[in-house]
Amino acid sequence: MLFIRPESQKSGIGRKLLISALNHARVETVTVSASLSSVTAYENYGFECSGEVGESAGLVYQPMVLKLNKAMHATSA
Repeated sequence: MLFIRPESQKSGIGRKLLISALNHARVETVTVSASLSSVTAYENYGFECSGEVGESAGLVYQPMVLKLNKAMHATSA
C-alpha cells in the first residue's frame, strides 16, 4: 500500500515512489488495489481498471493493472 500524508500530497512524493517501484519491478504486469480517490492518479501513470470495486479490511479499492511497457511513458512524463 502506498499512502502519502494529506499535507504532503500533490508535492511529487507519490510520483517519485511509484516511478522508483516501477523501475525496480521484475514482472511484466504490475497490479494495485487503488483507493477510489487515487484511481485518477493511477490512470495518469497508465494503469487501467481491471475489475470490480472491492473491499478488504474496511478499505474500498479499485483493482488496476499496468503493463510495464506503458510504465516507460509514466517515467518520462
